[in-house]
Amino acid sequence: MNILIVKYLPSGSKSNTLGLLNHFTENLNSKHTITEVDLLKSPPKYFDELTLGAYAKRNFGEMELDSKESEAIKPLDDLNEQFVNADLIVLALPMHNFSLPGIVKVYLDAIMQSGKVFRYENGTPVGLMDKMKFVTLYTSAGKYLGDYEFLDNVKTLLKIELDFMGIKEYDFVHASSGNPDSIELEVTNAKQKIDSIIQKWSL
Repeated sequence: MNILIVKYLPSGSKSNTLGLLNHFTENLNSKHTITEVDLLKSPPKYFDELTLGAYAKRNFGEMELDSKESEAIKPLDDLNEQFVNADLIVLALPMHNFSLPGIVKVYLDAIMQSGKVFRYENGTPVGLMDKMKFVTLYTSAGKYLGDYEFLDNVKTLLKIELDFMGIKEYDFVHASSGNPDSIELEVTNAKQKIDSIIQKWSL
């Protein structure tokens, strides 16, 4: 299985999410080809006027790009190709201000390309990534359950994007790290969920 790990861990070795990611990779039962994208070391390119124009021209206008346009969009295409060739995506990140860190959204913008991860049929979007699996490992200071679940926009936004791409098998593993009295239990529960995902997906 080709596993692509996409990580943004700005706390480095102190990252709580890193502990979850390490638990995941260390407990895989089978041999896999694992590739890592570290968004800190290799930040994805933002859309700018040239890149956005090239994307619209090629992916929606079905026109050939000139050399300047091709060069501009190549970094996004490289990320997209890497993404679509994976069988499993592992996204590891902290929650920032109730949502995805900005750099993670930039990555998602790069890979979310029409004709690659979705297409339009009679004006209706159809996801193309139905054979892909996707797991998100994330931590936050707060714990957002019940009446406060709406504050967890990591899960809300990713569900929209994953559904749009046609990904049917996805899961989320979360641990709250803000309360020193409960963090050990939170991490233990998160690791147990990781174990269950590994077993469920025969990893």
